[in-house]
Amino acid sequence: MGAPLKDPPVFLTLAQVKFNPVLNLIEYLPAIQDDFRNVGYPDFESHKGFAIRLQASQEGSQELNTPEPVQMNRFQFGNAEKTHLFILDSTGLTLQSTKYGNFENFSECFLKGLSIVHEAVNLTYIERIGLRYLDRIMPIQGKDLNDYLIEAVKGPQSKLGGDPVYSYVESMNLIRSIRLISRVAIQSGPLSLPPDLQIGGMRIEEKFLKHNGENATLDNDGFIEERHQFVNNEAIHAKLDEIHEVINKAFKETVTEEALKIWSGSYE
Repeated sequence: MGAPLKDPPVFLTLAQVKFNPVLNLIEYLPAIQDDFRNVGYPDFESHKGFAIRLQASQEGSQELNTPEPVQMNRFQFGNAEKTHLFILDSTGLTLQSTKYGNFENFSECFLKGLSIVHEAVNLTYIERIGLRYLDRIMPIQGKDLNDYLIEAVKGPQSKLGGDPVYSYVESMNLIRSIRLISRVAIQSGPLSLPPDLQIGGMRIEEKFLKHNGENATLDNDGFIEERHQFVNNEAIHAKLDEIHEVINKAFKETVTEEALKIWSGSYE
């Protein structure tokens, strides 16, 4: 994969596992919260929300009944620095991080949290494993986005005339069992997040917040959707590693060699 970048543009990383529904999750919450607190996640919040459930009117029917709102409890466990946040509900666990570090440390952190949940509720199966990386491309002085991004992801902005406001390009590829959604959003202004993500009070590195000019957000979302019995963390780590390799390749195919030199500190 090459040497790690000295100044990588990643500002938010997510890992997620979806598992068999645990409808009485709240009964296990005291033990789960205590274990998270003991491994460095003392911040705790509880939120109530709603999801929409659709059910067929009868077996084998394609007709759906009226959508039914279902209450969902969501629990959050964060570190004191507000850089890592676990989000748990009755069907899955997500880790969000604004201080990624490297894949091994990040995946180890996520799997430690998954072990806490499994030890409490005894998970039966896994049906989705995912990784998502968001990078903010901020040109240094004397450079612009043309020096950072390949032509294919920049859209037709420059050819349409007038002043460009924003550009958005999305693609989806099936790579073995991995579905990869790659998005590139180009605009000017402060940092903005995709509408499906909320990070609450998490702290983002200052360098990503102070830039207020031309920028691009790379959003690479890789996941495997297949049901298999929960055996151990090693099997999940292997899947996460596969997804990470695909996302890493997608990132490097989207940016230029010049950009990689700038982030690696070897640019002259």
